Amino acid sequence: MTSVRLIDDERSASALADLLNGNARRRPVAVVTIPAGRTKPWIDVEEIAREAGSLADVYLMPTGPFTWDFSNRMAEGTQVYGGAGRVYPVGHEWATDLSKSPLRFAFNEADGERATQKLISDMLRMAAAAGLLQSVPTRELRKVDTTVKMVVAGRALVDVGNLFPAAIAEELTVEDVPIERIVAAGLRIEGWYDADSNRVDIRQSLRPSGEALTAYAVGDVVLSKVAKVRNGKAELVLYPKTTTPPVVVTVLRADVTANPEDDLRTLMTVGEVIPARVTAAGPDWALALHDVDDDEPIVSAPSLLPGGPPWLSEEPEHSEVDEPEAVTSLAMPPPAPTPVQVIEPPSPTQSPAAGMPRPSPAMLDRSRPGPNPQPASTPPAAHRQTESTRGLLLKVDGLTAEIAGLKREVVNLQTQLLAGADEREQLRFLLDQAERRANKAENDLKSTRARLRKATSTSRSEGPAESGPRFADPEQGFRYLVLTQWATRTLPSEQRNRPLADFLIGPRFLESLERLEGIKPEKVADVAFEIVTGLAPQLPSREIHHLRTGSGGDDPVRVRDDGAIAWRASLQVNTPSARRIHYWVLPSGQIELARVATHDDFEI
Repeated sequence: MTSVRLIDDERSASALADLLNGNARRRPVAVVTIPAGRTKPWIDVEEIAREAGSLADVYLMPTGPFTWDFSNRMAEGTQVYGGAGRVYPVGHEWATDLSKSPLRFAFNEADGERATQKLISDMLRMAAAAGLLQSVPTRELRKVDTTVKMVVAGRALVDVGNLFPAAIAEELTVEDVPIERIVAAGLRIEGWYDADSNRVDIRQSLRPSGEALTAYAVGDVVLSKVAKVRNGKAELVLYPKTTTPPVVVTVLRADVTANPEDDLRTLMTVGEVIPARVTAAGPDWALALHDVDDDEPIVSAPSLLPGGPPWLSEEPEHSEVDEPEAVTSLAMPPPAPTPVQVIEPPSPTQSPAAGMPRPSPAMLDRSRPGPNPQPASTPPAAHRQTESTRGLLLKVDGLTAEIAGLKREVVNLQTQLLAGADEREQLRFLLDQAERRANKAENDLKSTRARLRKATSTSRSEGPAESGPRFADPEQGFRYLVLTQWATRTLPSEQRNRPLADFLIGPRFLESLERLEGIKPEKVADVAFEIVTGLAPQLPSREIHHLRTGSGGDDPVRVRDDGAIAWRASLQVNTPSARRIHYWVLPSGQIELARVATHDDFEI
């Protein structure tokens, strides 16, 4: 456990700011503040220090005059005060990108518990990013072979023979992968136990990418995670960094959409999980998204540990599933501040109340027996005031007026304090609702982009049939679809080298196309374009092979009387009754489209 260092004067506050802004720091720094009016923070700084171990430094700073000296030395927006906490990663990127060092607020005990866990997660994640986990430990570690008992709050709890279970921290295992996608309850794991931090390190047991990705084959539809996205290209992660580097595949605009004007930033989001087809296997993996159909089965993502859960899972289609009810039915905000009735004390110029005589020399004369009234013929003592008495009375009046003014100021300050507390509650309510709406908007954006991405491969091809040109002759209509696919998928600079050759349409082709259900004519035209231009044999997903007289591999190839050879290509893969296209290759090399059918239909 690292020690908590207290910042309680201007000198230590300035030194902390210099440490954060300097270049000598090699570990993350967690700073927790104490709100004004309290002696302890809402955030559990001791728990943060226990989790930090040797991975980070922890500071505690009360809110005071020296807090401003610390803030003045920090870049705008990177300060911390008023009971909040923040972890500063190694380097200086956080000074310009505030998302690198998020501020965690705490206004009460419940906020403190949440902020504590968030700060611990931030700290461990930043320590892993700084490469501190690769350093050689200075203490002895014990190898354990045990079972995961449960997974909760970003931790997997395992039994190591102690009174309390040890933890596997997701931030210290695989970057940007939740613990639920690494381990599961009941999974047998091996790792190294650190008694000081009560954590188990399982990184050496993680599967290398070469072993994990052997289940993928060319033509499979698999899950990938968006790591970066630009206008014309994106980076998709097939497998994260474990004991081997991550497997990252770059896809270009043409691999995602047929429209060269599409901006990929409108079709995918960083962190989104999307399906893609494997077009080339490792070590040089290649992926394509434009020909993935909604009904195609998706191969499960590999596990990071032997027997563990898949490291990726499909995201729900609609974000409303995970959206709390508070978004659609907002709770009433806290009530407005209740006005405090201010009772004005009597003004020093007003007459005193009955029974409350003004001070007089008689009251100051201790030799007199009591406050009995003097005879009417005797002049009152008030009329025989000396100069010193008058000065004393003026001083008393002045003090009375000052006290009354201070009381009014106290009441006003109490009113402002109550109003400020209510305003803070209202602001917290509004902040909570704003965060919920932001989360909903982000989920909606991901869902919309997913639907848009799926639509790009079909919407433009569906357009001619619905609102584009219409043909009385079905053959002309199909030729138009093939021409459209060629013009859409072939860049103008490549059209000269890959022209759309003339092709024939057999007498049974259009009839079979009209009768075959489960596939759109635009999809058939797309594959026909690939066959006519010679692109299909280069695509493993098309599964180009001879059409034989039977289903056996030794059956003779179908050959027509004019010497044309029968071929067969896949319109769909990995689906029940997957559709196929049959065609002839004439001795001249010309293509004749013969028929579309299901997987088990070998007629031509």
